[in-house]
Amino acid sequence: MRITRSIEIAADIEEVFGFHTDPTNLLKITPPNVRVEILRHDPPGRGAVVVLRVKPLPFVTQTWEMCFDEFDPPRRLSDVQVRGPFKTWRQTREFASSPGGMVLTDTVDYTLPLGFLGALADALFVRRHIGAMFTHRQDTIKRLMEQK
Repeated sequence: MRITRSIEIAADIEEVFGFHTDPTNLLKITPPNVRVEILRHDPPGRGAVVVLRVKPLPFVTQTWEMCFDEFDPPRRLSDVQVRGPFKTWRQTREFASSPGGMVLTDTVDYTLPLGFLGALADALFVRRHIGAMFTHRQDTIKRLMEQK
């Protein structure tokens, strides 16, 4: 499955890219109903590992290990799930200059485990949940970057 969201931000492209290289900023942009704890984060760069403990629902805790496989400042940043709840997960962020500042495009490619049951869960709520999460994140990034 693929979800793509873009947003124009009236900010410097390097500054927005830099914001995305600091995993502690994830705590600022995660929706309030999702709890995230950073267990490990390497210095930014290709091969950097980030390990998170995520509580997306009451009584559900997941550990995610992500690795940055693309790091091309200030144009592209991509991470893949090494260990976590999805069968596969890859998030790519593309940064492009625009007359009003820059455009951030988030693309998530993922598959769920459990075959037909995973596809059903995706159709019923997972896709909507991921889309809402990325809309919230982008809106928050825009607000934070444009306040500076």
